[in-house]
Amino acid sequence: MTNVSEFERTKPIQAYATIDSAIAKYRQIVNEHTYQGKQLIMESTDAQRASLAQQIVSDLENIKRVFLTGA
Repeated sequence: MTNVSEFERTKPIQAYATIDSAIAKYRQIVNEHTYQGKQLIMESTDAQRASLAQQIVSDLENIKRVFLTGA
């Protein structure tokens, strides 16, 4: 069996942490525009920003699922 380099051993940990960090970042944007599940949108640009952030969160969660299953 070949030895695994330090890079290969830590890569999954770093990738997972980066995915989680990005999810938290975009969830915060979504949360800034909602209160108790209701949108607090003042302008259409706010609505667009919140919608895009929610789509990004969804995409990142899908990437995380694939990452965890190894598919």
